[in-house]
Amino acid sequence: MMWLKCAVVSAAMITALSAQTWEVSPFAGYLRLSKKPLGSLNTSAPKDDDTKLTARQPGYGVSVTMNTHGYYGVEVGILRSRARIDSNIVPASGGDAVLETATVTQNQVFLNGICYFMPRGEWFRPYVTAGVDVQFWSTPGVPDWAGGSSKNIGFNYGGGVKLRIFKPVYLRLDVQDILAGSPYGLQYANDASGSPRSPGLYRQLQGTVGLSITF
Repeated sequence: MMWLKCAVVSAAMITALSAQTWEVSPFAGYLRLSKKPLGSLNTSAPKDDDTKLTARQPGYGVSVTMNTHGYYGVEVGILRSRARIDSNIVPASGGDAVLETATVTQNQVFLNGICYFMPRGEWFRPYVTAGVDVQFWSTPGVPDWAGGSSKNIGFNYGGGVKLRIFKPVYLRLDVQDILAGSPYGLQYANDASGSPRSPGLYRQLQGTVGLSITF
């Protein structure tokens, strides 16, 4: 009887998987980084705007999507981008703070659920999406940077549309709003009572265009 149960379970799994459609989607786009300052490395006299990020080049990445037979899907992907970081840092040798500039790399890994407004097989499939987002920021290559790299966890939400070009290939347009912890965990100036303040959440707006290849 055990082999019969295993056969039934295996058949059910094969049937369930065969009902799915998989997609691989290379994409590229632009990230609009928040103008919110990141804080300061200078713990003795921190200023809110000692450190700032500016988007430097378009991002690019790839995602893999598993779609159900109906209106839902699950997606995992990675997005890589670069930004300029400007930071006023007091040298290890002492003296006044010096403005240093470098390029940092951000790798974002996301896991999202998708809800489509049209069933599978339609040429026009608008959708909404939401999920978790993990950001990995590289260590800025500036002298006397003591903050190291950064990992921040957050969430994203947004929407998009898939337009069929020909049967296995779709043009894909996405917009997402991303909220996560402020990179590098720096400190704001103390409040009036002398208590430390933190930057809190950091926001990014992402727009991408890509191709979805189904199989």
